[in-house]
Amino acid sequence: MKIASENIIIGSGIFGLSIAAHLSNLGQKVTVVDKSENPNEASSNALGRIDPILGGSGHGHETKPLPVAKKSLDAYKKFLNLDDEIKKEIEFEIRPTIHFLEDDSQFKMIEDLIHQIDSERNFFSIQNMASIEIEKFINLSYFPSLSLFNGTIFINSKKYKTYLENECKKNGVNFIKDEIIDIHEIDNSPKLSGKYYSYAFEKLIVASGPWTKKLLGNSIKIDVYPSKGQIVKLRDPDNKFTDLHLHGSCSVIKKKDDLIWIAATSEEKGFDKTITNQAKDFLIDSAKKMHNDIDQFPFHSQTACLRPQVENDLPIIEKISNSVYIASGGGGWGIMMSIMVGELIENEINS
Repeated sequence: MKIASENIIIGSGIFGLSIAAHLSNLGQKVTVVDKSENPNEASSNALGRIDPILGGSGHGHETKPLPVAKKSLDAYKKFLNLDDEIKKEIEFEIRPTIHFLEDDSQFKMIEDLIHQIDSERNFFSIQNMASIEIEKFINLSYFPSLSLFNGTIFINSKKYKTYLENECKKNGVNFIKDEIIDIHEIDNSPKLSGKYYSYAFEKLIVASGPWTKKLLGNSIKIDVYPSKGQIVKLRDPDNKFTDLHLHGSCSVIKKKDDLIWIAATSEEKGFDKTITNQAKDFLIDSAKKMHNDIDQFPFHSQTACLRPQVENDLPIIEKISNSVYIASGGGGWGIMMSIMVGELIENEINS
């Protein structure tokens, strides 16, 4: 059986859904193909931190590179400008961050980056340790210095994904459960074959996360590879945990689900999504370097997912033939960057 659509999108993760919602809002016909009806990947399990400045948990405490920060700021503003009802639906909130510094030079790096992308301090600010009232839970044994960073957005990634799914369904997007087996003749007249169906299309958009390179092979020069991220969640039965976001070698925050999230590892393990005690111990040990009593909170759960990682952390939005496009990359910043990808694909199509 052949399925025909103006746009075929492979992948119903956060990038695929964002593009489908955007194109269908323009009145275009869109079909989304995924091997799972509800893929439980990074889109669903991500911490949901929207922050153009601070480096990624598990990658150290440095800032984002300037090109990533500039692109991320555009995404950050789009989240700020969402309708209030949507913000409520996705549990949008801005939380102050205690950032743990390995040395004073890191404070200067953050301050300099804020100046470069937000010179008038419309969105971000940072204060040194002298301006912070030290809470009793803070562990000062491992980090010589602290800063207070303001401007970090958090959302519920799973609810954001559900919001995008609902937008797609409202716009008549067709969802097909199928596993894509082959994409060939990409440079000429592309053919797309699945386990159950074949497909005809005007535009094919491959938004299959870390599986992008597997599907397209040498048709793309940039390497997209899986980066495994594990997250530990703890309970807070006595409601003792701070409202602050703690950021150093990991991120620790109590979210609106009343769970304390410790995020995240960054592991190159291929496509292995196994949850490990090694990662659990690493995350709790990392969190204890910031919060003295973190190991006193009861364990709730642990997740593992695969991020589409690229060398420079920027999303890959490219036209690779007359009718084939890719939307992948973003690494640990996929949720943040996703809000832009529909518009970026539209620009590629019209260029």
